[in-house]
Amino acid sequence: MATETGKTRCVNCDKEKATLRCGGCLQEFCNKHLGNHRQELNKQLDEIEMNRDIFRQLLTQHIQQPNNDTLIQQINEWEQNSIKKIQQSAEEARQVAAKSTHEYIHQIEIKLNKLNDDLKESRDEEDFNEINLRQFQEELNRLKKELTKLSNISIQDSTSSINKISLLVSGKFHYSDSHK
Repeated sequence: MATETGKTRCVNCDKEKATLRCGGCLQEFCNKHLGNHRQELNKQLDEIEMNRDIFRQLLTQHIQQPNNDTLIQQINEWEQNSIKKIQQSAEEARQVAAKSTHEYIHQIEIKLNKLNDDLKESRDEEDFNEINLRQFQEELNRLKKELTKLSNISIQDSTSSINKISLLVSGKFHYSDSHK
């Protein structure tokens, strides 16, 4: 709160001084404590960037070794039980699984690259505050959750005179007809 001298109280030292308001937390800081505040913001940005790097490694592992071995094994078992009549359907199911996984991971990678660019720009321009840091962290958390949804691919076995195989991919129903 401004006094008759036009000065306000620093939120850290509670002394009446010329202060600057932080655009993120909207608190008043004297020159001495404004630097400390910026250092704390830099530490928080460092932590977000470190978490981003760890997430990047995890994403790279998923790209290099997609975790859909169980899905392929189930497709192969179905193929063996149904013999040659449904080999074409098994091949189509593999393509859907691989394409969907690739597209899903690619979309996450695009979003992570955007976050990376935003973080770099904020760091380079020294243009960030608590609001930006919270947004960066929330976006990183959203991307982590999206990557965990990758395991939501499962087999939907339909029953008919000729067995069909179908995949449920991220809430969408895809199927491939076997030749009759």
